[in-house]
Amino acid sequence: VTFPALEKEQYIGGTAEFVFDNSIINGLNMIEGTRAKVSFRHYEGISDKEQSFSNLKVDVRHYQKLHRQLVLAFRGFYGSFMGRDPKQYLLGGVDNWVLRDENTEGSGNPLNTSRERSNADLLFVEYATNLRGFDYAQFFGNNVLLFNAELRMPIVQYLSGGPISSNFFRNLQFTGFFDIGSAWSGKSPFNEDNQISNVEINQGNFDIDLRNYRNPWLYSYGVGLRTMLLGYYVKFDVAWPVEDFVTQDTRFHLSLGYDF
Repeated sequence: VTFPALEKEQYIGGTAEFVFDNSIINGLNMIEGTRAKVSFRHYEGISDKEQSFSNLKVDVRHYQKLHRQLVLAFRGFYGSFMGRDPKQYLLGGVDNWVLRDENTEGSGNPLNTSRERSNADLLFVEYATNLRGFDYAQFFGNNVLLFNAELRMPIVQYLSGGPISSNFFRNLQFTGFFDIGSAWSGKSPFNEDNQISNVEINQGNFDIDLRNYRNPWLYSYGVGLRTMLLGYYVKFDVAWPVEDFVTQDTRFHLSLGYDF
């Protein structure tokens, strides 16, 4: 199968995956057990070998029952583009975000329309979510590392001892969450010489490496509500994002679909 991006860009590719799943679904957005998936895909440029690239993803999730329907959920995600023409991860935001916001700044940002780019840079881009409190593409790079933790409590089910006829109240769920992640190209955020904490400045005949000591990690914490509404599973989150050790303005997210 070929995947045309531009008239002169054609790819042939394949994907290999390993999946582990011993989880049990106890209701809407209510899971116990562990899930994991490791995937590797490669796209070979047909007309130009310099357009070839690969992608590795590792996604591990664990849902720990604490008491009755009270569950603590964890997720760790790592992704890396590699090869001759690696693509980018866009870190930030949530899946199926209603009235979404996105960051279009930065010379290397695929969402920046001020400079001409190959369509393949958008066709193969990967969104890395959830990082609540931030725009899509708040950070971007060839690599991404993301951790999520959520405490999930079906409020009415947990407090009630009998059947609940209302679909709205039966699926009403309270969550508390913490998200942290980073996206980068080059050296990782664990290295003090990473691209976020350091800036290269070219002034005439001089090249300056300036260390600005910016925190290469974005994180947020907050609370949320989930339930069925008009046939859709609706999520509402209130997040307090923290960038470069400074807590930013409160952000609100309205989105559709289940959590991780």
